[in-house]
Amino acid sequence: MMQEMEHEHIPNWAIHRRLYVWVLSFAAKSTAPFVLFGIAFVEAFMPFVPPDALLIPMCLEQRRKSGLFAMLAVLGSVAGAMVGYFIIASIISSGAGWFIGQEQIQPMVDEFEVRGQLWVFVAALTPVPFFLLTAAAGVAKLNFGLFLAACIVGRTIRYGLEAAIVWWIGERAKTFIEKWFNLVTIIACLIVAASWWALW
Repeated sequence: MMQEMEHEHIPNWAIHRRLYVWVLSFAAKSTAPFVLFGIAFVEAFMPFVPPDALLIPMCLEQRRKSGLFAMLAVLGSVAGAMVGYFIIASIISSGAGWFIGQEQIQPMVDEFEVRGQLWVFVAALTPVPFFLLTAAAGVAKLNFGLFLAACIVGRTIRYGLEAAIVWWIGERAKTFIEKWFNLVTIIACLIVAASWWALW
């Protein structure tokens, strides 16, 4: 499969696709764990290729190290989330009132004061862009302990499940994850959200 993607013709304008293929090229290299950590770190505070794109082929390449790779992805992502929470949010806050308008910011702040940790958890577990929520949590000044817990739990479930599925069923896991995993995480989040609403 890797060979097919390497020889696939990609249009010059398809920058994101080229980036995706470039990320995949690290899967079998000795530097892959460092690249995985770096991608997970960056993707948590700015748009980038999801760490899953590299994590899954790495786990397929060395199934016995699946748990270690998942842990690296979690650590990188949580570290990047703190950059989003503190640094990116600070940059946004310094100019957001002028650029966006206070009337647009306040509803987000109010929402995060009530359900901020739930939104961060949802973004950490599902395909929802994680970087948007890490910055939003910082802008809204969500309790840092709750923010950190939501990041750790959500990212651990996501990457841990992916690594566990690969370790368990091997090559077939890639097809399963690509086809069904995001749907499974969305359903899980709907259940968590429904439980949250019921308890609230």
